[in-house]
Order: sequence, then structure tokens, then C-alpha cells
Amino acid sequence: MEGIKTLRNLVLLIIIASFIFLWNLGTGSLSSWDEGLYAEVSREMFNSGNLLNLTWAGQPWSDKPPLYMWVTVFFYKLFGINEFSVRLFSAICGIGTVIIVYLFANMLYSRRAASASALILLSTWHFLWAGKIGMLDAAITFFITLSLFLFKLGEENQLYLFFSCLVFTLAFLTKSFAALLIPLILFFYIILTKKFKLILRPALWIGVVISLAILGWWHLQAFSNYGKDFVGGYFIRNLFTRTTQALEGHSGTIFTYLEVLPNKGRPWAAIGLFALLYAIWRMVINNRNKELMLPAIWALVVLIVFSVVKTKLHWYIVPIYPALSMLVGWGMAKIFKKITVFIIVIFTLASILYLSADKKIFNLDYSPEIKKIAITVRNIIPENKRIYLYNIGDPGIQFYFGDIRENIAAPEILEKLMKEKNRYFIFEINYFASLDKLKFLKIIETKNFVVVKTK
Repeated sequence: MEGIKTLRNLVLLIIIASFIFLWNLGTGSLSSWDEGLYAEVSREMFNSGNLLNLTWAGQPWSDKPPLYMWVTVFFYKLFGINEFSVRLFSAICGIGTVIIVYLFANMLYSRRAASASALILLSTWHFLWAGKIGMLDAAITFFITLSLFLFKLGEENQLYLFFSCLVFTLAFLTKSFAALLIPLILFFYIILTKKFKLILRPALWIGVVISLAILGWWHLQAFSNYGKDFVGGYFIRNLFTRTTQALEGHSGTIFTYLEVLPNKGRPWAAIGLFALLYAIWRMVINNRNKELMLPAIWALVVLIVFSVVKTKLHWYIVPIYPALSMLVGWGMAKIFKKITVFIIVIFTLASILYLSADKKIFNLDYSPEIKKIAITVRNIIPENKRIYLYNIGDPGIQFYFGDIRENIAAPEILEKLMKEKNRYFIFEINYFASLDKLKFLKIIETKNFVVVKTK
């Protein structure tokens, strides 16, 4: 009977989560930086057919591992090069995380707490945002959640320890060093629970060896392709520089994420922080509720690590939400008992309605100006013509202009092309103001860009 009820809940969760994450997923326009960046890297991979040599605007790009782009290329082949394909992996990972949280909380606590935990996660704005945008954070959150869940299952059946290691490999191939959260969380969990026998299980070490072999192979391939640029961009920039310095002005204090969570994680994250403190108190002071140990360590490690890292971006903290959701779900089940699910369903519906109206979770139109320009230019420009982008690094521009654009950066090349008739250019409007406008016929002008044709 319990198995049937669990299966019924899972089916309902999959239906509800799929509706929320997939609704309007292919509408609007891409966010003009990270989302547009990964979309364009994937598009260039799709066009070249080269799954190892990643490029951005035609130049070698080694900033991130390739898994997200591999999956996006697959979706490009199925659904075309569009917003839906770019965001679909994130949406699937969002749905998957909700399901794993249900199973995780059901294993640790109860079916009642599991339903509450999953619905709480499903109605948290920051998590919903991550699952409906083509960035890496929903994917890394899913892999962290799945790896920890499998490790917990591995306490009873060591085969799951092997699969936990394989999922860690996928996490690393998604967002590189962010995947190290998994062994860091498990290190403290093993120390505090004194389950040292787990690290002696053969299945774990077989998984570790295979994981290191796969990751070692990919890193060797990347180094052979990119050389010293890979070391400088991938290792030094993403591990050391990002940790010790605030890159690109993304600074903050050690308290930044304590401010971000109640705001971006509404309506549940503030409650989650109190639940975290309460869980720590019960474990440390009263030495009770050891089943809270893993989610509490998980939340603390994510919060502390990203609070210490100097570069602050609000989406870094997204992997904390499954842990906080389980802690809140556990607390709600203790407080409301038999009416827990009813109460959480009401709050979830209210949250979704509020977030739809105030945060516009189903409105995914981030760069309408850029998309509109690209559509207009494609309709105007002759089929055999290209448009030249002069010193424009905006990823949205790169993606939406696609194969008809050519990037130029050297002033002498620009000067040469400007002397030829019927050449199309797009400039940032501030730069265009410094040019001799008599040479051009203005086609489109917006707040930030201008499209022109030489006379």
C-alpha cells in the first residue's frame, strides 16, 4: 500500500513539475550573457560537429566543461536551434531534482515530509528560475542531489556508491570545480557520523578510479586542444582567481548569500535558514535527529563555500535549495502532522500564483531588443550578404545573428570594409556616434545598437 501511494505521489509530482518547468520554455528570448553564451557555444559545436574543441565567436573557448553543450547539441538536432532546446536540459534537471528530493526525504523521514519537501522546492522562485534558463546551475544542483542520494543508499547497498561516483563525474563535466561540493559534503558527513567503513567499500573505490580516469581523459584532451590557454582560463581563472578575487565586479561580503537567500529564495528560504539552525541545535546540543545530518551538512557546506569565494553571483547558491527544502519539509511534517500535505499544497499554489504575477516565472523574455533586431535584419539583408559585428561580445547578439554574422576587432579591417559598398554592420550606439555618418545608411537604431549599410 505504501509503495502504491509513493508511486502515485511520484506520478503527480512529475506531471506538476513538468508543467511548471516546461510551460512557455521556448518563448521569449535568451538572457544575453551566460544563457546566450552557452547557447552560442553549443550552436558552434552543432555546426562544426566537433564535440571536444569548444569555440565561442569562432575562437577557442575552454571556460567550462562540455556536458551541458553536448546535451544542448542533441536537443538542437531534435528540436532545432531555438530557446526551447537551449533551456530543456535545465528544465529536465529541475524536474529530476524535485523527484530525487521526494525520494531522498521519503528515505530519511516519511512520505508526508517527502511530499512537503518536493512541493516546497517546486515553489521556490530561485530554483524555478534556474530550471527555466539555459545555464549550468539546475544541472549541477541535480547531479549534486542525485550523487548524495545514491551515496546514502550506498550505506545499505554498496553498488550505489559506485553510481554516486559516476554521477560526480557528470557533475564535474557540467560545472568543473563546483562538483567538489559533493566529496566535501560527504567528507564532513562521514566524519560526523563516524561511518568510516563506507570509505573502505570496494564499489566506492572502483567508482573513484573510473571517475578519475574519465575526468583525466577529458582534461588531457582539453589540454592538447587548448594548451596553456586551458591552464590559464580553466584552472587558474575558474579555481584560483574566482575564489580569491571578485571577477568582473561581482563582489560581495561573507554575508551576501544570507541576504540573497530570503530574497531570491522566496517564499521558503528564510524558513529554511531557521530550519537549518534548528537542525544544528538538535544535533549538537541535544544529540538527536541524526537523520537531519546530511541535509544540514549539505546546506552548511554550500553556504560557507560560496560565502568564502570572493566572486559573488546569486545563482552560485542554487545547490542549497534541495537541502533547505528537505529540512523545511521535515519541520512542517512535525508541526502539521496529518494535514501537512494539505497545508503545503495551499502554500504552493499561492506561491506559484504570486511568483507568476510578481516574478513572472513563465515570462522568459530577457533580450527582446536583440532578438527583434536579428529578426528584422534577417528579413532585410540579402541572402548572400553577411553582417559585421565590430567589437561586440554580447552573447545574445552572437547567438541570434548566428551564421550571417562575422566578428571583426581590428580597426584597419573595419576601415577597409567601410570603403566597400553595400556592407552591413552592427555597432554599439556609443561607438557609432564617433563615426562619419555620411558613409552609412541607417537601417535600425535601438537604445543600445545601430544597424547600418555602407553607401
